[in-house]
Amino acid sequence: MIETDIKADLERLTGLNAYPVELPSNVLEGVTYQKISDPKMITGLAKTSLVQARFQITFQIPNDYSKALKLEKVVLNAWENITHGHIGRYPVQTVQRGNFMQNREEQTDKRVIWRVMRDFIITYPEGAE
Repeated sequence: MIETDIKADLERLTGLNAYPVELPSNVLEGVTYQKISDPKMITGLAKTSLVQARFQITFQIPNDYSKALKLEKVVLNAWENITHGHIGRYPVQTVQRGNFMQNREEQTDKRVIWRVMRDFIITYPEGAE
């Protein structure tokens, strides 16, 4: 399951805890990952186990917009260069950058939560371990 290796690699690259889908309610800073879609790769008539999965990675940092941007760039630089390599120990064919979004949430205690979100299109063999 690629999600386990995505979690470990995000934690290695950012130094932050990574969580599936969203941060726990008592955590303000961290990284989340979520699989949005995973269609099989179309290769004509030949069957393949490759999927092109879209993962959304969100970097949530309180009161430090530039840190959120820098962390996104660290992961982008590491993953976008993968060609026939690995994320963690999971085999990956390619990684492409996708959508980029940002969000600002002002809280009542004068804290600002910054979220920088990046979609990654990861091509990998389904079921590889």
